Amino acid sequence: MFPPPVSRQSVVPDDANPFTHAYQDVIVYESADPDDVLYEGPIVVHANGWLELEGNRLLSPSAVHHIDIYDDEPDPATRSDERTDQGGSDTGNDADRTDEYGF
Repeated sequence: MFPPPVSRQSVVPDDANPFTHAYQDVIVYESADPDDVLYEGPIVVHANGWLELEGNRLLSPSAVHHIDIYDDEPDPATRSDERTDQGGSDTGNDADRTDEYGF
């Protein structure tokens, strides 16, 4: 009936946490250099700043320089940085792709 005393599952459902945001298409950078990509793909941003990646992996907020979010773009080929050679430059400060935290 109740989860075990030690569990990876939360007793609070995801719908009850308004500070958790899920994104489907992001690029996480280690530094301002566009070649320092830490991760590409879906993430969940938790209220404490930690990023949950695929496979239940966590990424510390101190390891992240910035995140580019591409959820609003219908086709990955329309990205402004054209990341075919991992050498694009996008600061992530465009008003149409940032949320209230500057991501």
